[in-house]
Formats: sequence, C-alpha cells, structure tokens
Amino acid sequence: MSKLIRGMQPLTSFNSIATAIALGVVATPALADDTFTYDGYLRQEMSWNMKNWEDTPGYNDRGKLSMMRSTARLNLQWKPSDDLSFVAKLRGVREVETSFLKHLEKMGANNYHEADGRGDITDLYDKTEIRELYVDLPLGERTRLRFGKQQIAWGETDFFAANDLVHGFDDTWRSFLEPANEELRKTNIMAKFNIDVPEYNGGVELFVRPGWDRKNDIGTEIDIYGGRWSSQPYAGVDFRNIDPYNYKSSEGSVNDVTGGIRWSGLYGDTNYSLSYLKTYYNAPILNPSNNLALFGMPGVPSGATSTGTDQTLGLAGEIIYPLVDIFGFTASRYSDLADAVFSTEVAYIKDAPYQFEAKTPTMLSQYIAPGFDGYTKKDVVALMLRMDKNIAATQTWLGTEKPMFFSVQLFDKWVQNFDKNDQLLYSVGWGGKVKEHSAMGTTIFDLSYANGRVRPQLVLGADLSNGGGFAVPSVTFELSSKVRWKVEYDAFWDNGSHDSKNCQPGNLATCDTTTLFGYFHNRDQLYTSLTYLF
Repeated sequence: MSKLIRGMQPLTSFNSIATAIALGVVATPALADDTFTYDGYLRQEMSWNMKNWEDTPGYNDRGKLSMMRSTARLNLQWKPSDDLSFVAKLRGVREVETSFLKHLEKMGANNYHEADGRGDITDLYDKTEIRELYVDLPLGERTRLRFGKQQIAWGETDFFAANDLVHGFDDTWRSFLEPANEELRKTNIMAKFNIDVPEYNGGVELFVRPGWDRKNDIGTEIDIYGGRWSSQPYAGVDFRNIDPYNYKSSEGSVNDVTGGIRWSGLYGDTNYSLSYLKTYYNAPILNPSNNLALFGMPGVPSGATSTGTDQTLGLAGEIIYPLVDIFGFTASRYSDLADAVFSTEVAYIKDAPYQFEAKTPTMLSQYIAPGFDGYTKKDVVALMLRMDKNIAATQTWLGTEKPMFFSVQLFDKWVQNFDKNDQLLYSVGWGGKVKEHSAMGTTIFDLSYANGRVRPQLVLGADLSNGGGFAVPSVTFELSSKVRWKVEYDAFWDNGSHDSKNCQPGNLATCDTTTLFGYFHNRDQLYTSLTYLF
C-alpha cells in the first residue's frame, strides 16, 4: 500500500495545483474589468523507451513508461494603464513514479546526500514555481524598464544556440528535444531597459542581473543525476556524490553581477544586431580534485589541474559554470531570388572552457571517466547559417493545403589556436576529442492538412564532424480550438558509443571516442502530449 500511495502522490499534488489555477482563472474576471487578462494550459505528457538500455543490467527497458508528466501553466497580466503592466507566469509540474523511474532510483539516481543511498527520483521533476514575475513601466518617452524575474531571448535558432545564451536551460526532463525554448530557459531576476533610437532605425536593449537568483537558476543543467535523460552509460549514477555543484566558485558565482547590451536595427532590408554578453558558460564544467581523497589518499596529489580552489567540494572534484564574455552578431533578410529568408548568427566566445585528456591520464580519469584531468580555455567562434522557405510544390506532390515550411540550419564551432595535442574533450565522461571545426546540421519539414488541424513535421539533425544524428517525426492534431494532441518518435544514432566490454576501471580515459550522439545511445523514445488551452 505504501508503494501505491507513493506512486499516486504526484498526481494528487498536481490535482491541487490544477484546482488552484482553475479557481484563479474563474476568480480573475471578478477582480476587475478588462485590465486583467489570463491564459495558460493543462498538459499531460507520456513517453516510452523504445530500446533496451545497455547500462541497466538485468532490466529490460524496452516498452517501459519513462515519463508520465502533468503540467499546469497560468499567465496573468494586470494592466492598470496603457503604460504600466504587471505580469506573473506560474507553472506546476508533477510526475508519477513509473516502474522504470523506480528502477533508476534503486540503481542510485538522485541519491545525493541520502543516508540510505536511496533518493526520491520524482524530486528531479516535480516543481511548483513562479516562472516570471515582473513589472513593465516607461522611463521617459523613449525608454521602458522591465524589472523582476524574467527571460530574455537573443537568438532565433532551433535546438542549438549561438547567441541565445543569456540564460541557462533545464535539459533534465526532455533533453534538447523540447521545441519551446521558453519552457526550458531558467528565468532570472534582472532589470532590462529598452531604448528606442528611431533616428538610426533601431534601439538598444540593456540588462543587468544583480546576482539575486537561487543557486540552481544559473547554467544549463543536464542529467547528471542518473535519471531518464542520463547519458549512456551513466543510468542510475548521481555524479554529485563525488563532484557536487559549486555555485560559488571563483570562476563563476551565482552572486556575480552579469549582464549585456544589444543594438538591434534595420539597414535597408536587413535586420541586424550587435551584442555583448557576460554570462555563465552554457555547459557544466568539471573542476577535478588535486588529490586522491576519493581513493582514501587525501595527501597524495592526483596530477589533475584544479582551478580557483585549494580543495574542491567533492572528493573527485566539483561542477562549476565559469563566466565568459560573448560578442555577438545577427542578420536576416528576405531574398526575392530564392524566395526565402536567410539569417545568420555569429558569437565570439572569449575563454570558453574545455575539459582535456592529459598526455598521461590521471588516476581519476582512468578510474572514473575522461575529463577528470582538468579543463583549459580557448576562444571559440560559433556560427549559424539558416534558410527558411515555403515550398509550394508540396501542394501538388503531397496534397498539402498550403506550401510546406522548410528550414535548414548549419552550425559550426571553430576553436581558435587549435592544437590537436591539447586533446580537448566535448564533455566530461566521454573520450571523443574536439576537432577544430565541429559542424552540425538540422532541417525542419512542416506540413499542414485539414485547415491546419493536422500538422505533420519531420526534424532531422546530423553531427557533420563526428557522425551520428537524430530524427524526430511527429504529428500534431487540433482536436478543437482548445485541445492539441501530439505524437512523436525521438530516434538517435551514433558513430561510436561507450562499450563497457572495452571500458573498465583502469583504462576509462582512453577506451572510447564517444561524442554527442553517442551520449543518447539506445535512448529512443515514443512521446505523446495532450494539451488543453485556456
């Protein structure tokens, strides 16, 4: 009975959230006249594993329900005058602890600081939060101020960001597959100023983040907890037990003041922007321990290069988010000749951190994972090229009611002063070496039938430098003006993955060449969602 109650608790809690939001919606019109507006949604999401994971020995993952997620979202706006508005965006999420999640929990997922070695994995996913809470008001004739918890989008790319780096992202529950960046961004307390400069066909956007956020509201968060989006081969492994987060590192602290400035303008028919951003690097970095305390020898040097500390928070290291300076440029323009919109984003990232493999790998990296030798810094140029086009031929070829929307993107990360002998790694945990150019391509095919009520879509992506890729076919059905049903398949393939037969403690630093899509080896998912809009 206790197991049944535990499994049903998330749904019961969600019902309370949904009831509260419903009461708020009903009560809102009674509070005032049309100065109050609201919208939102109720959503049920489910996903199933379509392959058996290699890193859950003795357990068949295929067909197991990996996610049963309920979300309630409410957006409120009070506008007492034309110039003044108050906005609140609320979200509550609860998940049912499926048998698959229970198995990951038994393996050790999300067990950091748990005396019995067993944590509640739903704590990773259950959240009740104020997503945004801010006030908009004018400061003179040309300037507006937005103050409070908010999010700022400085990029228009899909899946992979070049300039959209103001905030970190939460990639723990849906990885990078969630198409709505607004749902994944971590929001921050900031003061943002928008200044119109009509004389030069543009304007300035300036923001300051004073460092008042919660510690886990900085940096992009990936699944290092052993949950359903843990990268192969680390299912059920909570890395915080040996290398916890340090949100107050000298390399980047949650209390540091960050900010940025961007000029956006129109030159002829070209929209463009120039920007500067000081922010946290968008991927977690492992700062390894300089001693062998993990092996019971705290007085013995590990040989690893530790940065900014005499002793890391964990026995093997700590996870940090170093501050970086980013100089950005964007441009977009419609081409009559191609009947398409072309756009580009360029970001120059000063001192981007990279894990590396030492010429003689340390004991930490050989017995734990690649990347525990340390990290170094390199300047990086991130480039995105994109074309968006409507293809009318699909009305004849495929019977669509309107032209198919087609989008293609090319990404590249170009490491400056590249030296192969530096042996840079794409991420801690895998042995794939960074190339001077790391190119990625994505395409989107978006079709429409039945007056927009049936919308098939196909998204493809490929690692052009290292091999591997992903495919996401989906169909969205508009069941009514307020109800949406989506079904999709998330498929991954890799050019190399971690093979436990060849990788055993003692040679872990050098046993594989796994890169991005090797992280998702055997992680295919069948996904569906039902959304009610109000």
